[in-house]
Formats: sequence, C-alpha cells, structure tokens
Amino acid sequence: MMKKETIAYLIFTACLLYIISPWFFARKLFFNELISLTGFLVLAYKRFRISNDPISISIILLLLWTAFHGLISIFRMDSIYYYLRNLVIAYSVMAFFIGFYCLPYLANYLKKIRSLLRLYIGIFILIRLPRYLFERFGMAVLFPALFKKASYKWMPHILVALNIVYGIVYDAFTILILSGFYILLFLSPGYKFFLRFVFVCVLAFSIIFIYLQPNLSLISNRYSPYHTAGIYDVVNSHPLLSIDGNNTWRLVLWKQIIVDDFPGNLFGFGFGTPVLQYYPVEDVQKIHSLPYVLGAHNSFVYLFGRLGIVYLFLAGLIYLVIVKEYFEYKRYYVENNQELIFLSFFAISIIALFNTVMESPVYAAVYWLILGFTARCIADRKRSRSKNEDIIHT
Repeated sequence: MMKKETIAYLIFTACLLYIISPWFFARKLFFNELISLTGFLVLAYKRFRISNDPISISIILLLLWTAFHGLISIFRMDSIYYYLRNLVIAYSVMAFFIGFYCLPYLANYLKKIRSLLRLYIGIFILIRLPRYLFERFGMAVLFPALFKKASYKWMPHILVALNIVYGIVYDAFTILILSGFYILLFLSPGYKFFLRFVFVCVLAFSIIFIYLQPNLSLISNRYSPYHTAGIYDVVNSHPLLSIDGNNTWRLVLWKQIIVDDFPGNLFGFGFGTPVLQYYPVEDVQKIHSLPYVLGAHNSFVYLFGRLGIVYLFLAGLIYLVIVKEYFEYKRYYVENNQELIFLSFFAISIIALFNTVMESPVYAAVYWLILGFTARCIADRKRSRSKNEDIIHT
C-alpha cells in the first residue's frame, strides 16, 4: 500500500505543476477540478472532522453558504452551462483541506524539489517564457519556497528584489504592487501600525472611487461590445482615468458590482446569473457569456457580487486572524520556518486583489490551498501553546 507521504508528494507535485502552468494543466487537464476533488477526498479520509480554529470554521460556513446559493440558484439561473461555470467558486474551496491536512509533509517535499525549483525560476525569471511555461502572476507564490530558512537575514531583500525583477520582465504591475506590499510588511513595527496604514489606503481609494463615480457612469452613454467608444468616453473624462486603460476598465467593473448591482449584491446573485452589463471584449464569439463568467479583476469584489455580504464578513474575519497572528507571533513562525507560508498567502491575496483568481479554474485552487497551509500553521501554533500551558500547570 502506498505511503501517506508518497501520496502527499504526488498531490504536491500536481499542485506545483498547476501553479507553474495553470493555462495548460487547468485548461487542458482540469487540474483545478482534480485538486478540488482531492481536497474533498482528503476531508472524507479524515471522516469530515473539522478543526475548531476560526479559519476552518469560517471555511465550513463559507461552504454552507455557497451550497445554499448553489441550491437556490437552480431556480434563478439563466443557463445550466453558466451555472456550472460559476460553480468553480464553490467547489474550489475544497482545496483548502489539502493544505490543512497535508502541511506536515510540505517541508520535506520542498527540500527534495527546491534545487530544481531554484534553477527553473532563476533562469526564466530573467528570460521571459510564454505563460504556458511560466505563469505571469502566480509564480510569485512560489518565491518564498526558494528559501531554506525564514530566519535568513537577507530573505526580505531578496524576496522583494525577485518580485521586482519578475514584475518588470513579465510586465506585471500587480507583482510590483506585491513588492511594495512586502516592503510595508517587513518595515511595519506591528499589527496596529500595519492595520492603520492599510485602513488609510483603503479610505483614500474609497474617496477617489466615490469622486470618480460620475465619470465611470459615462460608460452607459455609448457602450457597445462591438466598439470602444464607451470606455474612451470614460478614459478621456478625467486625467486619473487616462493613465492606464486596463485599470480604468477595472474601476468600471468594480463600480457595476459594488454600486450598480446594489442592493441585490448584499444577498448575492448566486450562480448562473449575470452580474455585468459593461465589459471589455477580446473575442466577439464570447460576448453572450461574458456577463456571466467574466471576472471583475478583483476576486473579493466578484465574490461579494456572487455571494453577498456574508462572504465579505467571513473573508474579513479570516484576514484579521492571519494578519494579527503574523505580527503577534512572527518570531515563532520564523523559528519554525513557517513565515514563508504566510508570505505565499499574502502573495496570492495581492494577486486576487487585481486579477481573476477565486472565480477562475486557472487560479482558484491555489488560493484555497495556500490558505489551508496558513490555517494549519496557526492551528498548530495554538495547540503547541496549549500543550505548553498544560505542562506548566501540571
């Protein structure tokens, strides 16, 4: 009978290939679905026993909420095809349980493949490959795995430099933002400072977003999926919107889900229903499907549109737990070499902030897998502390 360790290594290898080349392994071989199914089987093997930590409980509540939406969406959907396409949001969450229950095997697996991973990334971070061989965003989640020890004093500097080079060579502005986020993370003196800084940034963006609402609404005047007059009305209406057309489209998409879809977005539009009225078109043959399947280039906004304010509450709870844990017990995680897992989760989170991740089979399982690793690190730290306290009191 195959050893558990060997099975875990095979699962990790599939996940690694999926991260490196999702456009092949997810699109052609359905690795997102296979990994999600594997997560369910791992949970079944554990007899559906769930840890009582806040993140695991939040994941179960999220699964129940997506199941509820999945049920009522049967009566709301416009097409079974679009319903199944949107359902990736729900079933991909199962990848969380791979990360949570297989974490004990991760360190030894990384020892075995780290040299090969370093060689591959070291060469092709400088020589741009097609996305089928070197993913344009997702490789950033693997960079922390290149380090043997989180305590290495040059680790923060090298990690930031790697992301800057990656962002420039692969023309990925998201990765440059990730580099800035890492700098903030490493320089922040503590949890409260970090939280206040992020709050100020969110507040500043919200004020600008509200200020630009009339300009973003201009898309409705001359919009057509067959020409670009509508978006150019928006772009030419304000200097801020003329800086980058892609980011202007992002704002238009976010406005539709946050503002135009109100109040339906409070409950969530579920699966198989349209959430967009205005959208960019790369292939005219896909026009009819885009209102249903095109992401908002911000997974948190898009899942809010599909799942409502319940998702935002659960996601907010998860991030508060992780960020607080990172800052308050950073020394513990550095000593146990688990800070690197937190850094990978922050990487996929920043990518999800500006791209289609949790709503797409190309990336979804990666997010939930790394969240599972992170949740297990936190759960193990709490159990370790509890055992130490029991020893002290006996």
